[in-house]
Amino acid sequence: MITSVSPVTRRYVREFFLRLAVFGLVLLTRVFAPERLTFTAPFQWSRWPLAVLWVAVFVSMAAQLDPNSRLTAGCMKQYPARFDPVPGYDPAALKLAVRRQNRGAVKVALVWLAVNLVIGALYHRKVLSAADLIALCALAYLCDLVCVLFFCPFQTFLMGNRCCVSCRIFAWGSWMMAAPLMCVPHWYSWSLFGMGLAVLAVWERRYARYPERFWEGSNRLLQCAHCQEQLCRYKFPRSPKFR
Repeated sequence: MITSVSPVTRRYVREFFLRLAVFGLVLLTRVFAPERLTFTAPFQWSRWPLAVLWVAVFVSMAAQLDPNSRLTAGCMKQYPARFDPVPGYDPAALKLAVRRQNRGAVKVALVWLAVNLVIGALYHRKVLSAADLIALCALAYLCDLVCVLFFCPFQTFLMGNRCCVSCRIFAWGSWMMAAPLMCVPHWYSWSLFGMGLAVLAVWERRYARYPERFWEGSNRLLQCAHCQEQLCRYKFPRSPKFR
């Protein structure tokens, strides 16, 4: 049984508590001073929680475009430095894996778009406010790491992948966390959503061109036997390595 905690896991746990703090700040502001989260109003220094969330989300997105980031292999497998080919892997099996993963990805995209289109409709009917959308964005920012560290409904119910390291849609978290803002025409919302789409586009282009980097059957660094990260340590369902 593995007992030591890997540097990557420690880093992601620290990042989780940082995101929890950001979400807590936004939530408290939403409850006690929602006018400070109205990003469609003229800027005032009292709206500094908006700046905190924008910087936190934008930086988390930009890090995925840096091949030297200290992020998990689940994200960095798109780069050639994180590809260790399995000798003699079967190209036909790779094609089957790609089709299976793409089916799961389509399911996730449809579900998330449907949810956020409803959110957008409620905003335009004035059922939800701009402050509510900011709170939802902060929640998605936090839940992005909940999915990595503790429990991922997309993995469990839609994708069926083994773990986050081998996840087909790992980098989708960028546009997903900004999706609650996409229906509001404003530089604040569209800058975050646009950056999320840029991360998504880069990821999908690399997946289309180099699918062998994304499948554990062709990339040894994604296999449990070669995993040095142990991000599944606290996750449900629990990995056999930590039972």
